[in-house]
Amino acid sequence: MYIRMTFVQLKPDKKEAARKLYDNEVIPAHKGRPGLRFVHLLESMDNKDEGIAVTAWDTREDALAYENAGDYQELVGKFKDLISGEPQLKSYQITASSEPLLLRIF
Repeated sequence: MYIRMTFVQLKPDKKEAARKLYDNEVIPAHKGRPGLRFVHLLESMDNKDEGIAVTAWDTREDALAYENAGDYQELVGKFKDLISGEPQLKSYQITASSEPLLLRIF
């Protein structure tokens, strides 16, 4: 399984607007994507203006197909007035898990 995480720093007092945009735009845009397992928005408990968007994919190819389609950049662009700086996209492969079945399936 492959995890993509986009780290963002929100502008002051933009958390609620970012949450609504994520719920209304990002989550629906991912429905039906081949290989998509889940979409989550994480909000920091330590830094109120920090967030992480997380997606999980069956294969690296599924994640890359999504990115190469241009939809990722389009969605990130919708947040330009809510975030400061550039979002940082990082990709990870799950290599150990408390759920060993994940490692066998993917």
